Amino acid sequence: MINAIANYSLNEIERATRDEFERDTLYKACVIGMTSIPFLELVVAAILAWALPGQLCMLSLLAIVPSNLGNAIGSVWMRKRVAAPLVGRNWAAIAVYLIPLIVMFTGIAYNAYAPADDHNPAAYLIGTAVGAIAALALTPFYRRRQHRRDLARLDAELED
Repeated sequence: MINAIANYSLNEIERATRDEFERDTLYKACVIGMTSIPFLELVVAAILAWALPGQLCMLSLLAIVPSNLGNAIGSVWMRKRVAAPLVGRNWAAIAVYLIPLIVMFTGIAYNAYAPADDHNPAAYLIGTAVGAIAALALTPFYRRRQHRRDLARLDAELED
């Protein structure tokens, strides 16, 4: 199914362009759009976290599902062809992405775990912060390990 999605997408790009320059420009435009979509989804999720009442605010997490699934599909397709890329941290981008994330999780804590309902929103926020810090700390190690595994797998396929 992933190959069907990939083939459809790539055929649409071929159909929509007349030469290599147009194709390259369209790929770049797609990457620019792909980069901004997750941030915009986080902004929508943050708004929903504050706008939806009570436990319904948890539905705001659904706003970030589409881009994560799309990225997963693209990553699976890519990793069959090349190794997962090694990407350094861009602290400015991380900081920008953290703003709507913090707003979203604060909204969820305020609405879903309100002190008036005998909940402790601070515990939720501390757990969220610990999870975010762990993800930031462990992601580079995971990406390097995945890169090495992909290279080994692709090299083994070439030897066959």
